[in-house]
Amino acid sequence: VIRVLFVAACEKESSDERWIHPSMHYTDLGNVAIKFGQHKSLNIDNESGIDLLFTTTLVGDPIGRVDKRRYYINASFDVFSLVNELEETPLLNSGQRITIGNMEGYNWYNASSIVLAEKIIAENGSSRWEGNWKNAHHKFFAVQLRKNNLRYNGWVELSFKTDTEELVLHRAAIALEAGKDVEAGKE
Repeated sequence: VIRVLFVAACEKESSDERWIHPSMHYTDLGNVAIKFGQHKSLNIDNESGIDLLFTTTLVGDPIGRVDKRRYYINASFDVFSLVNELEETPLLNSGQRITIGNMEGYNWYNASSIVLAEKIIAENGSSRWEGNWKNAHHKFFAVQLRKNNLRYNGWVELSFKTDTEELVLHRAAIALEAGKDVEAGKE
């Protein structure tokens, strides 16, 4: 049994060494800041249509006696996002692999709408931030684009600043080859 595990580990390591990062199309997003009440659309592959929409909305919660300023990523029908059962998306680090298949704890879903962060404002004026992207600094949002029934992996580099209440878009990339894993942030 130990010999089988050793051989399997060697084969995995060997296959990782042969893995070649695919060619990518990169877009500099100019560190555009999205404040509450604003939005920004993104066409990640520079072809027709909007792939992602970064937007905000105000949600009133009269039962909880709070208002919620939400910062979203909305994906079009042919764009997939990694989502878990809590409807969160992972914050990926530079160099982290984005697989063509599902990642542990997350599944690729199309046409998703994901809350990145939200400011909860109580009736008395006090506030707090929630959401797994609320302290993001140059983290990567995984994206998968479907064209001609083929999937292309990519990413969008984001930061979130609670002090200035803005989502910052740094850059984006999408693979030029279908069905390939990519590394977040790889140039």
